[in-house]
Amino acid sequence: MPDLPQHESPGQVLDVELHILDRQVLDRDDVPIGHVDNIEVDGIEPGRELDPASPPVVTNLVLNSGILPRMFGGRPPASRLHRVPWSAVRNVGTAIELGEPGASFDVTWSERWVRDHVIARIPGGRHAPE
Repeated sequence: MPDLPQHESPGQVLDVELHILDRQVLDRDDVPIGHVDNIEVDGIEPGRELDPASPPVVTNLVLNSGILPRMFGGRPPASRLHRVPWSAVRNVGTAIELGEPGASFDVTWSERWVRDHVIARIPGGRHAPE
């Protein structure tokens, strides 16, 4: 069995399907803000060989905007998929942890919409329980 190639740059080898896709994303306060639907990568041109000297780089995680689109079926419109820069990722484990608060991303729009248009209309839904 051949040895694995040695890489000069520090880091961690990640399998996108195994370690990133469909993982829950948590903000820096461990609040869930969505799931990874896809990634965006720079350094890959269709029809060209990859240059080993400059490997592809993950630039963004593309997040689904929460549980509601999954519950009601279908996919959210492309305008509602949100990009989180890879530089915001603090840790990749059982969940992907970000180093920034969730409020800095507009990912939780569907939960806020339900809160403002549905929950707020329920008697007592506008304040925390006593």
